[in-house]
Amino acid sequence: MLNRWLAVAGLFAPALLDAAPAPWKPDLYLGNGGLWRQRIAVEVRNDQAAPVAGEPVSLRVGAGDGEAALAGTPVDALRVCDAQGREMLYAVTAPAGQEVRKGPIPPGSTLTIPVECPAGGMAVYHIYSDNPEAWAVPDFLEGSRDLRNGGLESGTGDTPDGWQHDANDDAHRTAWVDESPHGGKKCLRTTVAAGAEPTWIATRQRGIRIVAGAAYEMRAWVKARDVQGLAGWYIHVGSEAKPMMIAPLLDGGGGTYDWKEVRAEFTAPAGATQASLGTVLRGTGAAWFDDVSLVCATSAAVRLVAKASKPERLSVREVGAGAPWWAGEPGDPAPWTHRVPVRVVNLADEPLEHCLLAADLAPSLVRLRLKPDRVALRVVGDAGPVPHYRMQDLLFFEGRVEPRTVRTFFLYVREGAPGAAAPVPANLPVEYAPNPALPGGENARARAMAVSEYAALLASPRNLAKNPSFEQGGAKPEAWGGADAGTTMAVEGDGLFGSRCARNAVPPDRQKAWTGWRQDVPVKPGRSYLYAAWLKCRDLAGGALQLHAHIRTPTGEIVKENGFTGVGPGINGTRDWTLLADIFAMPPDAGIFQVHLTMQASGTAWHDGVVVAEVVAGVVGAAQAKAGTGGAGVSVWPVNAVVKVFREDLPPAAAPPAAIACARNEKEPLQLAVRSDRAVPGVKVEVVPPKNAAGRALGAEAGVVGYVPVDHPSNYFNSKAPAWHRKVPSGRAGCDGWAGWWPDPLLPEAVLDLKPGATQPVWVTVAVPKDAPAGEYVGRVRLTAAGGALADVPFTVRVRDFALPDETHLKAIYDCRQHGAAWTVPGKTPAESRRAFWAFMAERRVCPDTIRPEPKLEYRDGRVVADFAEFDKAAEYYFNVLRFPHAYTPWPFYLFGWGHVPGEKFGQQPYEGVFPFEKADRAVLRPEYKKAFQACLKAYWDHVKAKGWEKKVTHYISDEPYDADPKIRAQMKALCAMVHEVDPAIRIYGSTWHHQPEWDGFLDVWGIGHYGLVPVAKMEELKKGGATIWWTTDGMMCLDTPYCAIERLLPHYAFKYGAEAYEFWGIDWLTYDPYELGWHQFLPHDFGPGQEKVAVRYPNGDGYLVYPPRPSAPDRPVSSIRLEQAREGLEDYEYLLLLRTRVERRKAAGRDARAGEEALAEAAGLVVSPCEIGRYSTRILPDPDRVFAVREAVARAIEEMGNP
Repeated sequence: MLNRWLAVAGLFAPALLDAAPAPWKPDLYLGNGGLWRQRIAVEVRNDQAAPVAGEPVSLRVGAGDGEAALAGTPVDALRVCDAQGREMLYAVTAPAGQEVRKGPIPPGSTLTIPVECPAGGMAVYHIYSDNPEAWAVPDFLEGSRDLRNGGLESGTGDTPDGWQHDANDDAHRTAWVDESPHGGKKCLRTTVAAGAEPTWIATRQRGIRIVAGAAYEMRAWVKARDVQGLAGWYIHVGSEAKPMMIAPLLDGGGGTYDWKEVRAEFTAPAGATQASLGTVLRGTGAAWFDDVSLVCATSAAVRLVAKASKPERLSVREVGAGAPWWAGEPGDPAPWTHRVPVRVVNLADEPLEHCLLAADLAPSLVRLRLKPDRVALRVVGDAGPVPHYRMQDLLFFEGRVEPRTVRTFFLYVREGAPGAAAPVPANLPVEYAPNPALPGGENARARAMAVSEYAALLASPRNLAKNPSFEQGGAKPEAWGGADAGTTMAVEGDGLFGSRCARNAVPPDRQKAWTGWRQDVPVKPGRSYLYAAWLKCRDLAGGALQLHAHIRTPTGEIVKENGFTGVGPGINGTRDWTLLADIFAMPPDAGIFQVHLTMQASGTAWHDGVVVAEVVAGVVGAAQAKAGTGGAGVSVWPVNAVVKVFREDLPPAAAPPAAIACARNEKEPLQLAVRSDRAVPGVKVEVVPPKNAAGRALGAEAGVVGYVPVDHPSNYFNSKAPAWHRKVPSGRAGCDGWAGWWPDPLLPEAVLDLKPGATQPVWVTVAVPKDAPAGEYVGRVRLTAAGGALADVPFTVRVRDFALPDETHLKAIYDCRQHGAAWTVPGKTPAESRRAFWAFMAERRVCPDTIRPEPKLEYRDGRVVADFAEFDKAAEYYFNVLRFPHAYTPWPFYLFGWGHVPGEKFGQQPYEGVFPFEKADRAVLRPEYKKAFQACLKAYWDHVKAKGWEKKVTHYISDEPYDADPKIRAQMKALCAMVHEVDPAIRIYGSTWHHQPEWDGFLDVWGIGHYGLVPVAKMEELKKGGATIWWTTDGMMCLDTPYCAIERLLPHYAFKYGAEAYEFWGIDWLTYDPYELGWHQFLPHDFGPGQEKVAVRYPNGDGYLVYPPRPSAPDRPVSSIRLEQAREGLEDYEYLLLLRTRVERRKAAGRDARAGEEALAEAAGLVVSPCEIGRYSTRILPDPDRVFAVREAVARAIEEMGNP
């Protein structure tokens, strides 16, 4: 969305491209609002006849000539970028050879950077440092010219330096051990359980640089015990595009043997630039690996020379940050009690004065609990208020920033009267994302802005559009071109701004063509521009009306990348004036932004109020309270548990009483925010269990809400950058969050440190047993430090006179993988740890995806060989003890995802020919494939039917299939038919997001988006036809949205619209340590044959709602406030189901059920489809208190109606 543009890195530094060569970069990754005060230029010379790309070059860290003066600098606070400002990964190696990834850089270390340099040419890189505000980078250069740590001696935790373990499971395990190594003290071990499926499980090293045409020798050592198959080493040699041009295998064989050396000689193919190598245990048994080397036997050294210059310092002044509190204007109805600093950086040698400055209002409004339609605001500079223009959560304002200056403006805010800000119309046009779980998958919405405020923006001298409201000129407006034959183009009265607007009328019988008004607006490369206009239409058909633009070079050609753009959503039919607006970053070759008020449709369209203006984003800081308005000492106040508490949150003028209510057999959270004006370490949190008047106590447990950093607001980001570039999220965000610290993990600890001026939430979970008497219970939360009392907060619990059932009636499915040692509980096997994790999930009423271990199924010599022993033990616990309502068929029966062809199954390929089966008829599966698959599926299905579990089993056939491809549509039908031939009762599920009519009757369970892709009427039609609806929710539960709304509300959507379940793709999927980083790595993605391969980063917190065990509680995983609210939503569902049941019984008995019907109607009004996707919690739940008002109404109705 438009205001999310402010999160795009690099947009608050204008005018740099006009400065001298190598302008100073203010916006490097994870700068956290600070500036990089020092940099070192590195000149690289390539003395060979071939260009290099990603070739590592090293610099010594020291004070000598040509050395990098970086000794003592924190290693993770460096940034390295090329002359275009693109960041590079880097590596630092200590003098003794260890990798340095934390702490200061030792003198004499080696800094390695990857370079791109033409043959016989030069390249310049810059190393930036000295930004005390910067966060540590998570990724370092993995590639090097030589194999790293071949002796496997150095490392931390369970992994040697330079190596990576594959994901482990119960049957396939890798480890770094000290079990009789070949040399030194350490070696690697791989263990594969008897009967397990053969895989290429390995410990690997990637990114070793290779010289094409050079001869190499690889040597390594391996020993084995009871290996059925083979053990040894491998090496893959190739390029980034073709990583496996050759793949020598160093085969040690099977059986049992002591250490033996294996070796391979090869010549790197033409075009090869890299190698990866690792261990091999293809089969079962145990193998150990040690002492690997890779030697280039050819004299083929790459001749690169690097020289570092002396450090240079940034000279910049900072003004305005300490400005006194603004007194306000005469006649202000209330004092301005809060203000928010907005820092604007200008490192150029000319002032910023002909552009709009911008700030994202959303974070401040959320933190100050101000309603967007009631906020009053002013922007104040040195000389007082400056003109400002508010477009929903995006605020534009005018101001001047001197050269080489960081200037702070202040945004003064307070609650105003109703209507103080323009309301957002409920019927704004929206275009729903076909798949929000892919890059670019987000809804497009029209904008809202007060017409009077927009008129002021339109008239601002910052607006570069000429004659923007079409007032000048005759029948043809000045500065606008466009004279398309067969259309009527004119200006006419009744303009929204002034007396005129532009009209374009196209008759229905005219051949379809682009027609409309155009204007060239000069722009500068590297800058960002607001493009906005108002549109309306009448009887528009055959297309849609939206804003279009072409970005051209100064000489008029289309720029090399992204030259055709526009602003949606499109409108059609007959619609009144609608505002469309967006912000565009100009590419390096841009010179003209060509406005196209055009359409390719018939009907009549009007345009008015065109704005094109340069925009520079400011950095929004934490809100400040006027002296005397904040609490002194320690303040404690309750906060709605759906609402996330931020460190910057300020206490209310008067704290309300702390009170919660819940049914019997339910858990309910109480969230308290704690803030101190001084540092108080070691604060103990004690909960006095709530008791009723008779002395009956309820269970209560305290926890501390932890914070994780977020680098960039959530979205699905992709990158095509080479492996040696630092991949950073670029492009607009896809949520209503922001970069900063976000509350999420619910730490099982009762001690916290209070920092001055930082708010810390405490979480109390009250457990009400089935037999607790109804009524009021009173407890206390006591905070003490150093033996003294800080706060003593009473709270009440109202226990309802009804109980929730043990069984959860809505299936809330979260894929549970348990990959990695972080999830293994000390003293437990992986299987025992998984069962404990399942129990943890069951306590929160959520369900895993499937049962592990899976049954062992093989198809040999025309028959199925099956072993269900371990599967049955797990399934008995899963279904009969924990009473989970769902399991997918085992993952070997999953068939394809995205645009892929079906995978090989049970030794058979799906189609004739060679992968990717380009000539195959996707509707015709190989008979041998069907026979093997169906035989194994039947064996499994017959077994679960005999056990009585089949009603809880669903066959997951495909994830997000690319149904726009007719081959995929045909493939899906053939695969569904294959499954149904085994038994038509097998329910087939596909997470399609939308409805594909060709698959009606093939898919039994549709995984669709709850947010409007499938109209409610179509959902009802599908259900009446016998299909089942589930919500598919991938990417929705990000941690950087202000409320836990989607987690709480998904059951409400399910109850209202009749969905049987919702599924989310992960509860424990990690790419980084989630306590350290709240975001994910970019991971390589293959979406299928013919699809472009890109690296994708998932939304922040996506794929996990649980954290690994903490040292303070190593025997259990750690919940999150998101997961706790998911449980609360599932309990809401039970409330609604209980009330509906009582209403139906009352009506059947002829008794009055109006109280229950009214409460159900109130609950139904809490959610609506269509709506925004789940990453926008403030939009789907503008008033979080409504959740509790609805629950109160439903609970009261349940009690009032009693048992019929």
